[in-house]
Amino acid sequence: MGASVSGLSEAEDGEWDSGVPELSEVELEIENAVREYGDETGSFLTRVSGSHGWRVFEWSDGAVHRYEWTHHLLDLRCAHCKSPNNDLYMVTDEVWESSDLDGWACFRCLEKAIGRRLWPDDFKPGLPANDGDHHEPELRSRMGL
Repeated sequence: MGASVSGLSEAEDGEWDSGVPELSEVELEIENAVREYGDETGSFLTRVSGSHGWRVFEWSDGAVHRYEWTHHLLDLRCAHCKSPNNDLYMVTDEVWESSDLDGWACFRCLEKAIGRRLWPDDFKPGLPANDGDHHEPELRSRMGL
């Protein structure tokens, strides 16, 4: 994920790669950069424009900053059976390592790989991925929900 930054300084101008993977994090990075510039220069925003993949910020001191990023399509189908069921879950490291699987695996392929049905203790506790709010009934029952 790269962003072009213009108008800050020669040291910061050009390609900028913070390794930020999600759009919400890109927006947060831009918001932080905008706040820092305003704090450092005393300038204020006079105009913000943009669309999917770019934003332009115009400042009271005449500076113009442009940020750009690229979206990437992620295939969340099971890497093993190609099931479109993309219920997210997270099992313990021990369970995952015992499966010898790579990439995203649906819970049915994970069960096949470990040779048994998943139990509630197999899931890492306290994670949003395991809250059961967005899971099909079969996976919810494995989670003990």
